[in-house]
Amino acid sequence: MFRNILLASLLVLTAACSQPARDVRLTQVAAAVPTAAQVAQDVRGIVEPCETAMDRASGDIGQLAAAASPRAAARVAVAGAKDACLTAFGALQKAQAPGEVRDACLSAVYTRETLADTAIEMLDGKAGALAITTLRYKADDQSAANRACATALANLGGREFAMAASPSRQ
Repeated sequence: MFRNILLASLLVLTAACSQPARDVRLTQVAAAVPTAAQVAQDVRGIVEPCETAMDRASGDIGQLAAAASPRAAARVAVAGAKDACLTAFGALQKAQAPGEVRDACLSAVYTRETLADTAIEMLDGKAGALAITTLRYKADDQSAANRACATALANLGGREFAMAASPSRQ
């Protein structure tokens, strides 16, 4: 019994004195932590597809806001914007970005998605009497949210990130 205790003690002592199987240098740990510029770039990469899709749909949304008839393919473009912004919203929720950046950019893609959703309701004839006014207000909200996202990204240390202007209200 004494012999077993002595062997166990020696094994514990040997394990405590031996080097760990994997040495991790401090520089390796620092390299694994993303820089502010990298985080800003990652967030931009998530937001840009939503922005691009909304750019394609903005003329049609502008036509709806002006109480004019949009082109025949408007629904496809607007639905594409809604889908792209929903995807961006989900990705941003999981992004490893500071709260103020993530929240500002979540708001930007969310307001774009709700703007597209209102436009789809109008295109489908399901919107109410105040739909044009609602669409205009949502376009204004979207512009403010986009500016907030761009400012948060710029404050994070990335280069200026100019998101597209809101659909024109003719």
